[in-house]
Amino acid sequence: MEEQPVLLLEEHAGLTRERFLQDIYPLRKPAVLKGIDLGPCMTKWTVDYLSDAAGNKEVKVHVSTVQQMDFLSKNFVYRTLPFDVFVRRAAEAKHTEYFISEDEKYYLRSLGEDPRKDIADLRKQFPLLADDIHIPEYFEKEQLFSTVFRISSAGLQLWTHYDVMDNFLIQVTGKKRVVLYSPRDAPYLYLSGTKSEVLDVDKPDLKKYPLFVKARRYECQLKAGDVLFIPETETPIPRRNGNSACTNLPEIPTETNI
Repeated sequence: MEEQPVLLLEEHAGLTRERFLQDIYPLRKPAVLKGIDLGPCMTKWTVDYLSDAAGNKEVKVHVSTVQQMDFLSKNFVYRTLPFDVFVRRAAEAKHTEYFISEDEKYYLRSLGEDPRKDIADLRKQFPLLADDIHIPEYFEKEQLFSTVFRISSAGLQLWTHYDVMDNFLIQVTGKKRVVLYSPRDAPYLYLSGTKSEVLDVDKPDLKKYPLFVKARRYECQLKAGDVLFIPETETPIPRRNGNSACTNLPEIPTETNI
């Protein structure tokens, strides 16, 4: 079977604001940024700390019995949990308390107080955690649209999608493999709105999606402390990751937690 060549994203360490704006941003290509001071979140954000800091604030989470979540077919359900209970369940492989099955997986994408009107803002939804993380100062604060807090179970993969703003995906804990496709290859991605019908990019059904193999594939493996810059309309796919916590500015594509 014909396979897509895998192109690794460039990595850059210790970038100053001036170098990022001069050498990286104008290229409009995704890049992995390393060696950035992200603050005390790197050591403080353990399961116990997160549970205590955010307490029993109720959050709406995705619950799935499969690793590959599909937004188009909705192979998951929404449930509400106290944040501390959610964090502990997301860190488990097997659960003694659960909604569907003992090995179900969880995914939180933080929302505004009124999801229809309010943007996700870490300082408003999780104020005790906001001071722990230092957002890379590559842009003026007024240029930031939102800060999206995400936590997921290990092994979970999100659907393939694209966003319409520049993004910084900050990987605080765990690991994440991210697969991206250029907007120029949109005709090969079988898009339905902002989502792709191709869920398993590693083993795509080429009888159903024969043009998909023509799309150029970019990939990276994020480790704790890495920041992925994704220009607007890049098409990312979150791949399998371990139980992880990350913050996106303003919003990020698909990721898989290892």
